[in-house]
Amino acid sequence: MKKLIFIIAGISTLLFMALHMSNYERELEHLTLDLRFNLFPDLDSVNDSIVIIGVDDASLESMNWLGWPWPRQIWSDITAFLYRSGVQVVYFDITFSTSSTFSAGEDSVFGAVAERGNTVFITGLGREEGQPIPENALIDIDIPQGNVTPFRFASPPVEAIAAGAALLASPYAFPDPDGIFRKTPLFFPTANGAVPSPALAIAMLFRDDRNVSLQNNALLWSNSEIPLTEDYEMQVRFAGSAGSYRAISVADLFSAMSGDTTALQPSSLAGKIVMIGYTASDLMDLKPIPYSARCPGVEVIANAVDNVLTGRHVATHGFITTLFITLLLSLAVASALVFIPRVIPASLTGLFVILAYGAVCLYAFKDFDLWLKAVPPLASGILTLLGGSIVAYQYATKDKKFLKAAFSQYLSPAIVSLVAKNPEMLKLGGEKKVMTAFFSDIAGFTTISEKLDPTDLVKLLNIYLTEMTDIILESGGTVDKFEGDAIIAFWGAPVEYEDHALRAVTSALECQRIHADLNRRLKEINFPELHTRMGLASGSMVVGNMGSNKRFDYTMMGTDVNLASRLEGVNKVYSTPILISNATKEFLPESIKCREIDTVMVMGQKTPVTIWEPVLKMPAFAEKYNQALQLYRNGDFPLAMKQFLEIEEDGPSRTMSSRCRKFIRDGTPSDWEGTWVLTSK
Repeated sequence: MKKLIFIIAGISTLLFMALHMSNYERELEHLTLDLRFNLFPDLDSVNDSIVIIGVDDASLESMNWLGWPWPRQIWSDITAFLYRSGVQVVYFDITFSTSSTFSAGEDSVFGAVAERGNTVFITGLGREEGQPIPENALIDIDIPQGNVTPFRFASPPVEAIAAGAALLASPYAFPDPDGIFRKTPLFFPTANGAVPSPALAIAMLFRDDRNVSLQNNALLWSNSEIPLTEDYEMQVRFAGSAGSYRAISVADLFSAMSGDTTALQPSSLAGKIVMIGYTASDLMDLKPIPYSARCPGVEVIANAVDNVLTGRHVATHGFITTLFITLLLSLAVASALVFIPRVIPASLTGLFVILAYGAVCLYAFKDFDLWLKAVPPLASGILTLLGGSIVAYQYATKDKKFLKAAFSQYLSPAIVSLVAKNPEMLKLGGEKKVMTAFFSDIAGFTTISEKLDPTDLVKLLNIYLTEMTDIILESGGTVDKFEGDAIIAFWGAPVEYEDHALRAVTSALECQRIHADLNRRLKEINFPELHTRMGLASGSMVVGNMGSNKRFDYTMMGTDVNLASRLEGVNKVYSTPILISNATKEFLPESIKCREIDTVMVMGQKTPVTIWEPVLKMPAFAEKYNQALQLYRNGDFPLAMKQFLEIEEDGPSRTMSSRCRKFIRDGTPSDWEGTWVLTSK
């Protein structure tokens, strides 16, 4: 089972890593990234140096008298006003690729105004056709050859406008296969350097730092290191949904330019980055991002500018790390299923491991902007959990069936179910335990069996054994085996009981108690009466499944097991129904009445043992018997015999008086210490 579960973990890992590069898996992974964005927006980190001037629906409506497109003079006036207000960088997310249709001089004026400050215009790029790439579109960066085919041409604004730019930037960005924008290029390679993205161009002008380099596929700039994809893209850490950055309507800007500062105080723009772009729905510059299905393209760039300035980005990892995490998680789930013995706790632990990794993914993104890949590890973990749980359940069910089949003949149904649910309670093989052993036999059974035909004999035995066994099992005892009319049982395994001796002796007394009713019922069906002898002994024993792999018994072994067997036979000597060892007597509470019978040395053992008879009610002559027993042990056989004879209705007293007569006749043994040595079983 263990090997199979780990094989499932390995197959799950390989399967989901094989799917890792598929578009379907990538889309799922992107959905988990979007979930993290939406769970943990970070509006507190929004850079207040970034301001968006939006050509929104309200502006188009209030300024419709200008027509569309607006005259270039509008943009010249806006740019001049912004620089007078102390703006540090002005970015136009608008293409000025055709000359003004209003006046030939408008473009020159606009370019001249733009040249007064740090103005960024956008340019298209191409590999097959276009104009030569302008010098002010290039930044100095050493790019390895062969990663990306360099661009050779550009589609800049009209020459008069482009000349006024501090930098030209390419706004090209490409959505993921599901159409959502999550990353943006930071630069585009050319034969003579690179064209910056708007985010990088704005950041360099804002910090007045154009020193950039590429090292180990990461952009180094202004004491920050931003990992890039093979296409020189940065994974954007979006702050929130559309509207996260301060936005001003062009209409409000015009009002401020006319002297109405109700909606906008020009001084609030000092030292800022102003990004001008289309936000009106009719102008179609709306892009889906993880937070919003319709986010203005200029705000997407604003998020990228913020990331570059702060050195912040969404970090992730590659294929090898994903493989390692996936394998580690799958093995962790498999280990839970293998090393936790019960299926439900093991499965819950495996589920906890999976959920814990999910929580780690969320925490890593929230606090460290780390995008831990979730789909391959979680999917592999879930498949391992499902497959492994099925295997573990099948083996557990198989083990339980084995246990129930193996022990249903020994134990009560309640205890069988308990052991099946808790197989750790049962160690297959030998185990040392302190228990109480029980042996019983029917007196004169050989004579009885000779008088009955086999069918009646089986019927008689079934009635008797059922009555006796039910009592044993109800008390928590374990039936070791039946040997003809004999019953061998024990208390204390597989379920441990501190009161094993009490349970055993109580069961023995109950077996004796029901004999009157049992014999009455047997007489009614013309069966002979039965009288049972029982021997019990307590102590350390070895218990477990013993035998071969194909044939075994759950049984017990040990000196005290042999003693219990001998005590069953010793009942014949004293005409008693039950005899127990002194160790068993010491385990019993005072509520169980026992009379001391003798001290004997049974066959096969070299240690004397004091034997006791448990009784439902202490007989009236018990004290006289104890006095006579003490005289007997002291060697005063005449006086002991006299007292034993006074209670001849008692089986042990008759045995002891006969023994005293023998000692009086033959003399006292020289080594007499009060112990009777038994010479037969």
